[in-house]
Amino acid sequence: MAMAAPQSAGPRVWWIPACSSIGVVAMHLLPGSDLAADTWWAMWHMDKLLHALAFSGCGLTWAIALAKQRRLQGGSRMLVVLVGTALVFGTVLEAIQGAWMPGRTFDLADVAADAVGALCSLGVFYGIFGQRPGRIASD
Repeated sequence: MAMAAPQSAGPRVWWIPACSSIGVVAMHLLPGSDLAADTWWAMWHMDKLLHALAFSGCGLTWAIALAKQRRLQGGSRMLVVLVGTALVFGTVLEAIQGAWMPGRTFDLADVAADAVGALCSLGVFYGIFGQRPGRIASD
């Protein structure tokens, strides 16, 4: 009896990660002149928390989609891809907002918060599914 190829989720699993990525881009395109430097938001650096939360949510949607598509299974490949992509994506977005958005500057701490958020998404994944990203049910 021949073994059938494992069934994977269809292309619909990419809609939510794509929308969350667009949301992260939209967050970086907001003008920075709306917040004064002496507000509690700026004094407590709450924008770093926002960066970490945004990239954590985005990373979680990508981890779920990759797991459902049976991609990057096993080892630390998912960790390297998610955190590496967050570093590159965050750096590009910070550079673009620093160059094109009035009142916004490139901040390396924001890029670090983006990477921390992507790393946290793997912990959230473990909390939800009880295992490291890899093979989860395809629906």
